[in-house]
Amino acid sequence: METVPPGASCTLSREGALLGTIPATPGSMEVSKSRQDLTVACTRADHLPASRTVVAEAQAMTAGNILLGGVIGLAVDAATGAMTRYPNSVLLQLAPSRFATAAERDAFFAARAEEARRRHAERLATLTPQCGVIGPDACATNTRALEAERDAALAELERQRLGTTVG
Repeated sequence: METVPPGASCTLSREGALLGTIPATPGSMEVSKSRQDLTVACTRADHLPASRTVVAEAQAMTAGNILLGGVIGLAVDAATGAMTRYPNSVLLQLAPSRFATAAERDAFFAARAEEARRRHAERLATLTPQCGVIGPDACATNTRALEAERDAALAELERQRLGTTVG
C-alpha cells in the first residue's frame, strides 16, 4: 500500500469487516483471497480522506483448474474465491485540503483524473490477453468492474475537488 504523499494511516476492509490497519504508508498487509472486493481508506493530516475499492479479479488459472480438477474443482474455486486475486500494490492519492488558488486546485485534480484514466487503460490492456483463457463472461465481468472502479475514482476526485478550500 502506497499513498501520495506517504505517511498516511490506512484501513483495509471487506464487506464491512475490518481486516487490518497500516499505521503509516508505505506499508503492506497480507490479505486472503476472496470473491469480495476490498475497501481501502486512508487519512493524513492536512489532506482530504481518500478511499478506493480494490476489485477481486479472475485469474487465468481457471482453465488449468478445469483440466486438473474438473467442474467440481472449478465450482469449489469459484465459491471460495481461489480463482480471484487482488492487485499486488495499491496506490492512493490524498489531496491537500487547501490550495492557494482555484487554478492550482483544478490543475491538481485534472492531473489525478488523467492518472486514473491511464491506470484503467493499463489494467484493461493487461486483462484483454487473459480473456481467451478466463472466458467471455469473466472477461466482461472484469471489464465492467474495472470501468466501475475507474468511474468511482473519477467521481471521488470531483467530490474532493469540490470539498477543498482555496485561499
